[in-house]
Amino acid sequence: MSFDAFAALAQPDASVTVHNVRLIDVQQAEGGHELLTIEHAGTTRELIGGGPWSQEHSRRNVGKFGYIVPAQPFGRGLPAGACYFRDYIDQSLRRVPELDSHDRATSDDGPALEAIGWRCDARPHGFRAPVGIIPGEAGRFVPDETVAVTLRVPPEFVRECRRVQMTPQQLLRSFAGDLAGIQNFVVCPRADGYGSNGSDEREYANAWLHRAHAMNAIDLDEQDARQAEAEEKQFQRDDLAALLDDFESYGGKADDLFAAVQALVDKQAETDGD
Repeated sequence: MSFDAFAALAQPDASVTVHNVRLIDVQQAEGGHELLTIEHAGTTRELIGGGPWSQEHSRRNVGKFGYIVPAQPFGRGLPAGACYFRDYIDQSLRRVPELDSHDRATSDDGPALEAIGWRCDARPHGFRAPVGIIPGEAGRFVPDETVAVTLRVPPEFVRECRRVQMTPQQLLRSFAGDLAGIQNFVVCPRADGYGSNGSDEREYANAWLHRAHAMNAIDLDEQDARQAEAEEKQFQRDDLAALLDDFESYGGKADDLFAAVQALVDKQAETDGD
């Protein structure tokens, strides 16, 4: 028996997502909810929407492609099977299951693997993205480049986390997003899921870092520039070595090339001396 994703939407605590859906129409259903008419895999269906009917807003996405997710929880005046339609930022985006990777195993602290297949006009040959994100414009997303960190925290810190009903991991993750100034935009979503809590939070986190540790601060931009310069010089050295190999492969003698380079160096030295 094949899996019926639309039947699964009606189950309590459903976590099903149905992709490649086109919203054909939205009308008012009994009880004041939206009635969604959608097309999926060549079949037209009617689904109860999770939002209240609005003459002004309910039909704003008619004609668009996107995906269906269950509206939770059912117990708050929502009928079983109620769902939401979410449009793709890139309307050429399509889910392509045949491109899925079968190697989805990763450690709890490992980065999210790019395992889910997609295609869009900008990337017609297809690509993969991590589970849980919807690629943005032109199929863009920020890959997960997180680094695992293990930290033992004191019970006093755990108590402060409990005060705001968060685990230490959740609180530290929230602070990391603010301190790093991360803004997670839907046009280019982040696979690591990080984001900040707002502009004020980013400002306060940066003020804390400056107040507590500014005496140890270094100029990262200058450091990055020096590193980039060093890497460029290494590339040039590698290119010179490759030129020597090419010169010898064409029958030239290394001493002749060295002499030509030395002549250029001497000429440059005379020019600088002037």
